[in-house]
Amino acid sequence: MSNELVNVVCKQGKLQVLEEGVIRVVAPFNKIAWQVPCANVTKLTTQPGSMMSVDVTIFTTQGTFTADTVTKQNFAKVEAIFPHLQTNVITGKEWYHDARALTHIEEYKDKKKMQKDVEAAAQHGWMPQDLAARNGKFSAGKAIAGGLLLGPVGLVAGAVGNKGKTTITFVRSPDWLAQNK
Repeated sequence: MSNELVNVVCKQGKLQVLEEGVIRVVAPFNKIAWQVPCANVTKLTTQPGSMMSVDVTIFTTQGTFTADTVTKQNFAKVEAIFPHLQTNVITGKEWYHDARALTHIEEYKDKKKMQKDVEAAAQHGWMPQDLAARNGKFSAGKAIAGGLLLGPVGLVAGAVGNKGKTTITFVRSPDWLAQNK
């Protein structure tokens, strides 16, 4: 029988760290839902969850796992097992704060909201990949001029007319992907 260094409740069951150097999530009926060696954990990220809790994303050399709805006190217990890792605390709930997502599609009617989101998303490792305007004008000239002057933000801002809807597909930037392997 293994000894548990940490055993805390999460939405998926119990998040456990064992003396044998394993971190895992045990679902109801003692089914192991996820498990990796602690030595493979590379980063911890938290973001606001529901009801005064946090959602914990555990980055490992084999991928990521998110344990939802962990109390802040219980996360402190998990964090103490990994003192050599810096925890990234994400404070917002907007889509671009989601450390798990690699793509996102957003539809905009308001050009100012779109520009604000593009700028904020860029600060969190996102970049526009695809742009589609409907029931409005798409100006290739404006798009190219905006892109030359302001990069991706200018490309998006220059491409959109004043009417209609614009759909943008966002993807993670190469820098973000390299830092979050």
